[in-house]
Amino acid sequence: MDVPASLKSLAPYLRLCKQFETRDPVVAYHCQLYFVQKGIKLGSNDQDAKLFLLGTMDKLEATKARLIAEQNEAVGNDIVASSHIESKALQLFLFADREDRAGNFDVKVIKTFYTASLLFELLTLFDALSEENAYQKKYAQWKATYLERCRRSGEQPVPGPALHDQEQGGQDSSDQPGSSGVDAQPEQPPQPSYDPQPQPTYNPPTQPSYPPAQPAYNPPTQPAYNPPAQPAYNPPPQPTYNQPAPAASSQPAVTGVTNPGAGELLRLDCTQFTNLDYHQIERIQKLCRFAGSALNYQDYKTTLDNLQRAINLIRVGREE
Repeated sequence: MDVPASLKSLAPYLRLCKQFETRDPVVAYHCQLYFVQKGIKLGSNDQDAKLFLLGTMDKLEATKARLIAEQNEAVGNDIVASSHIESKALQLFLFADREDRAGNFDVKVIKTFYTASLLFELLTLFDALSEENAYQKKYAQWKATYLERCRRSGEQPVPGPALHDQEQGGQDSSDQPGSSGVDAQPEQPPQPSYDPQPQPTYNPPTQPSYPPAQPAYNPPTQPAYNPPAQPAYNPPPQPTYNQPAPAASSQPAVTGVTNPGAGELLRLDCTQFTNLDYHQIERIQKLCRFAGSALNYQDYKTTLDNLQRAINLIRVGREE
């Protein structure tokens, strides 16, 4: 049964579910879950939509039962699930961004940007998107649409985010790669023919023979050299030096105190750390990932800010 018209906007998540069904069942399960949760609101007044949703819910329950039987923590643990999906979204996003900045604008890059935007949207199943994830989702959507439009028109895309601010608000939904021909192989624009100009024949000038004949060289006869005799050297006697006895120190002797080594100093410093619970550790891991992502954009201020927040959490148990 085809996806009903009232649920067409959610169809990309079912296609994404099929793509990840074997290689990443956790992502596939949450694609189905997102489709069902959003579809219940969209298709509440459509009988065909209700029947389609019931069939999807049966598949969802079967997938969930299989993951539970495999003791997969991502089912029933939102922290594990969101971290897994966020990691996958960032992996795809950074790959597509790296290829785009290198000037590689093939269909694979368009699909990867679009898939990353869908995965970032899946994170709304657990909580509101972080500021960084929201930006990455918006950028990936824009970039996929922009590259698809250039592919259709034959226009040469501009690498990186140069046109991002200019393109905001002007996107045409018909250019969305998830609802058009991106799934099919694109037609390559015709390449211009190139007729190179004939090159003139190059005749190098005649080179003179080398090296020229050298005249014979007879060095002059060197006179014999007899060095003068050196006088015997007798070093003068060394004076006897009696070292004075050290004066008694006026400082009182300190006993019972040793100078701690580097290991001791490190141990003393570690006593200042706070005990972290599971949620704080999870937050520190996210801050470190955010810092790494910002570093990929050479956004050093955001990188340092996230790292400082992580350090504050470790030391005093709070970010500020």
